[in-house]
Amino acid sequence: MGSKVPEKKGSTSLFTTLERYLVRQVAWTWVVATPVLITLLLTLRVSKMMAMAAAGQIPLEYVWQLVWLKVPAYLGMVVPMTLFFSVLLAFGKLYQESEVTAFRAGGVDIFRASRGVRWFSSGAAVVVTMLVLYVTPWAQTEINRIHDEINANANLVGLVPGSFKSLSGGDERIFYAEEISVDQRDMKGIFFYESMPYNRFRLITSRFGKLLPDEDSGGKWLLMLEGRQYDGNPGDADVEIVDFREYGVKLNLKKTTSGEPQGRAIPFRDLWGSERLQYKAELQWRLSLPVMTILLVLLAVPLSRASPRGGKYAGMVPGVLLYMLFSNLFNISYGWIERGVVESWMGMVWVYLLILLLVFLLYRREGILLLPKWIRR
Repeated sequence: MGSKVPEKKGSTSLFTTLERYLVRQVAWTWVVATPVLITLLLTLRVSKMMAMAAAGQIPLEYVWQLVWLKVPAYLGMVVPMTLFFSVLLAFGKLYQESEVTAFRAGGVDIFRASRGVRWFSSGAAVVVTMLVLYVTPWAQTEINRIHDEINANANLVGLVPGSFKSLSGGDERIFYAEEISVDQRDMKGIFFYESMPYNRFRLITSRFGKLLPDEDSGGKWLLMLEGRQYDGNPGDADVEIVDFREYGVKLNLKKTTSGEPQGRAIPFRDLWGSERLQYKAELQWRLSLPVMTILLVLLAVPLSRASPRGGKYAGMVPGVLLYMLFSNLFNISYGWIERGVVESWMGMVWVYLLILLLVFLLYRREGILLLPKWIRR
């Protein structure tokens, strides 16, 4: 009775061991670099918002909303850049440690070895596409909405303890508080003056107070506690005096709108197929970010070439210069499209072609001809 030995099934994988290793090297550097740069940008954003809040330009309660809503826009611009420099660093290390020489000896060139990294960049490009086409416009619309609310409540922004503040312009409403909390919600020692019809006035003093939002109208309620109201005509002895425990004053503030969406707030559905030059320029700029995510990785692989003595950072200097050059070229193209200097179909294509030409030359320096087989024959 014969026995059958079970056959071992060979494990199949989309990528080779070398390709997976290179993807891990690039991904690790990219995962570390991206949060660091985002944190730096957010720190600068927080500093700016805090300075505006201290100057009374925006209420403190909106600072963190305005900061976090900038994250999608930052990610859309940072991901292509950090991925580019991650590939430069990871492959520069391979050159320095002679690993590129080793896998070349095994018959694998640098372009073939970077196949997994190119797929990784394609996945990152999809994420960037979602960010710049959908998430960023939504976030920018929310930022505009918050600024509209701030503008509507502009006369409440910058309440400073120990200082008189005109709430409605002119001498119609004047507010004063001895103490105001950081979030401008709780107050002590309130003085409130309001001019009334028929040359009358209303003067209110209270020990405590709160500034509360009105969810229905978007205005504010000034709630004063334990106070006294004086009501009468200036110069007359007949003044009505009323003591109260709670007294609310509705501050009817008219909401404003930013009008037609501009810049990053324009929805993708409005950009697509539009004949307006501004919209065409904005659409091409947004699409340039995912395209650049892939092209910069193609460029970074041969650009990272360095001798063992050159160090893994040898490609960083030309990398920084080229990144700045191409960023400026895209900004120039944006202005040309917006002003109608170039045909819209050309748009930013000439920058892509310039990058591809540089990629072709750098790979040729490596002895790799990036041409279809039928042309090489």
